[in-house]
Amino acid sequence: MSTFCPRTNMISRLKRTTPASLTVLLAASLVMAADPVIAAGRPLDLPPPLELNLAADVCEMPPTLMGLSLRDAVQVALCRTPDVHQATIAIEENAANLDAANAKYLPTLNADADASRIGKHVKYPAHPAGNYDLHAYSGNARLGLNWLLFDSGERSAQYDNAHAKLSAALYNKALVNRDRAITVADSYYKARSAIANATAARDAAARAQKNFHATQRLREGGVGSIADELLAKVAWQRHLVDTETKTTAAELTRIALITAIGLPSHTRLSLAAADNTPTAIAAETPATTPSTVNEHIASAIRNHPRLAAARANTQAAEAETKAIAAQHLPKVSLQADRRLGVTPPANAVARENVNSWSVGLTVHIPIFDGNATRYATDAARSRTRAARETERAVWLEEGRKLLTDFNHMTSAAQKAALLKDAKASAEQAYRSAEIRYQQGVGTVVELLKAQDELASVEQAAIDVHYELLAAQFRVAVALDTLPPDQLGDH
Repeated sequence: MSTFCPRTNMISRLKRTTPASLTVLLAASLVMAADPVIAAGRPLDLPPPLELNLAADVCEMPPTLMGLSLRDAVQVALCRTPDVHQATIAIEENAANLDAANAKYLPTLNADADASRIGKHVKYPAHPAGNYDLHAYSGNARLGLNWLLFDSGERSAQYDNAHAKLSAALYNKALVNRDRAITVADSYYKARSAIANATAARDAAARAQKNFHATQRLREGGVGSIADELLAKVAWQRHLVDTETKTTAAELTRIALITAIGLPSHTRLSLAAADNTPTAIAAETPATTPSTVNEHIASAIRNHPRLAAARANTQAAEAETKAIAAQHLPKVSLQADRRLGVTPPANAVARENVNSWSVGLTVHIPIFDGNATRYATDAARSRTRAARETERAVWLEEGRKLLTDFNHMTSAAQKAALLKDAKASAEQAYRSAEIRYQQGVGTVVELLKAQDELASVEQAAIDVHYELLAAQFRVAVALDTLPPDQLGDH
């Protein structure tokens, strides 16, 4: 279902004006200067392509909240969260304002009617014979037309202002959708990570319990010591406490996810089975070269909704300046008037019918307003300059954020690869320590250390894995650009 679908003819005029060459230069400079690791030659790969529809009018509720995938979580958020609804309402408001600005080109037609009773008593003290009373009824009707024919460009500037604000609202809706998707993905992966950590903690507690029972058997057989048994018991209890902590954290992150998708915190919800790739991102990653990466970065910055909204706000400020300046310029309007009046016959009054009309042009030429228009125009120009600087600041900031996410993703991928090897080594070390202890050639300290190292590496690998997925999602959203013609279709 669709929450909002603005008129296509209103949005078809959306334009982007940032020179592509400047954007490419910015992206290249950021790639080489923002992070020395990139400049040193670290590979910078693109994430898997995004398979989510984040257009401005998307709202598709899944049939159930049990076994919720990331895709479904994002779709629920786009249907239920207040910030998405507020952005949609802002589009409706600005679309109505654009219609109001367009309506100013039409004439106004007004009708008036009145009915009255007339009473009059006339008395001449010196000539009583001339005294008389008058009682009558009177009715009048008027139809008036007023049409502003020329206004020195004021209405055109007001229309451009309203159109630019509608453009900004549309881009802001796309931005809100993207930001909400990123927030949901972050909460989703935190919940998934917390669940995996709780599971890993339970597995670690099971291993600790197994080792504790092994020390018990060895002590009872006269091989081990009470110290070994107590050390193993303490380690087991510590893992039980860690399991309880991780389980509570998993429940809290689940509640945070429910809130992030716009549902009451008591809503029943479960996550889909874990997978190595997020459901909203395709499995295949396209082959990339440094030039391809730079092209994607430049395109993402150039087509970013936040930059497009800032550019539209600049256009709105420019149009506002023109509208204010035109207020103190000549105007020409057409006026037409038709009047009908009827007075029925009464005592001392004959029936009277009045039928009149008028057509004319009115020229309004402002001469002096105390320089109020001049000062208002200067203030509007200042707002325009501030809007341009805001646009430039957004341009630079979005480039920095995108490069930061790229580096975060690359770093997380490298850490994930290292931790994969570390986990294999920790598992092998634990098995070796377990066998050595059972054979009586290893110590319980060696066994417990290997046990703790394995648990630590497992949890670190889980954290980095979901950190990588979240970083991939952020970059994939940033690269899933929304050019003007795509927005215009909505």
